[in-house]
Amino acid sequence: MPDHAAVLAACRRIGDEIAVDARYAHSSHLRVLVAGEVVFDEHYRGPAVADVFSVTKSVVATAAGVAARQGLLPGLDEPVGAVLPELRGTPAAGQTWRHLLSMTRGATVDGPWEIDAVTALAGGQVAHVAAAPRVATPGRSFRYDDGGFHLLSAGLSRLTGRPLADYAEAELFGPLGIAGASWLADPDGVTFGFAHLRLSAEGLGRLGELWRAGGQPLLDPAFAAAMITPHSPGGPPENMGYGLGFWVGDGMLLAGGWAGQHVVVLPGAVVVTTGDPRFDFGPPPHDELPPDWQPALHLVRKHLIPELQ
Repeated sequence: MPDHAAVLAACRRIGDEIAVDARYAHSSHLRVLVAGEVVFDEHYRGPAVADVFSVTKSVVATAAGVAARQGLLPGLDEPVGAVLPELRGTPAAGQTWRHLLSMTRGATVDGPWEIDAVTALAGGQVAHVAAAPRVATPGRSFRYDDGGFHLLSAGLSRLTGRPLADYAEAELFGPLGIAGASWLADPDGVTFGFAHLRLSAEGLGRLGELWRAGGQPLLDPAFAAAMITPHSPGGPPENMGYGLGFWVGDGMLLAGGWAGQHVVVLPGAVVVTTGDPRFDFGPPPHDELPPDWQPALHLVRKHLIPELQ
């Protein structure tokens, strides 16, 4: 069991660096749970409930695990196009649930298919992502892929008969006691699968505890095991192995998002960091992060994780 006094001292060192180092000036919140008990919780700046950006992907994967437990999710190696007709006849037609969840669908993710270009469209975002040309054989290599998670959201909506935001509220957030969540959707009403879920640090901590418990009792056990098993060596931005919606390695499970949104899951602890980039959709989208900004995760790795492992 980690020494609580040492953990508190490490958290205070993190706060001290956030206060004096401009690279971390956007850091918003640090919350630490040890064996399920909150031992540190401090809000530095910004809204208490905010966009968690790509941590959203980990929540989408978690919702898929709930759907698997309920018998709604097909086998991971079944094509998503079997339930989502919009994919049929497109380069995405044969892409499976595993391909999308592991970011190995092999599609173009830049140019017209870069996510800011996609979200600027007035409609048809799912069809646009599905039309992304194939540049690699699905399942062979990792490529960071926002669009694939939007296809997942559309597919899960079709399986559950309601928008993913509504499904998650009823079947995931509600059971975990997470209040105040909100989740934006595209112009066609498809919940964004890659970002733009808004949660508090407390809510992220509750999700972290679910992940620390191996997804039990809400997720299908086989899916939960696959979720935290590396399917590839991964790549940027976290440069860790990648499972199904999660980064895996260095003795931890990691849900990560732009601007310093991170949930670190260790065998005995959960660490939540959030950041406030003051993001605006535009167009064009913009933020107030300095060019040399750094995520508070760097400070967590430096000061805190050695005390928790």
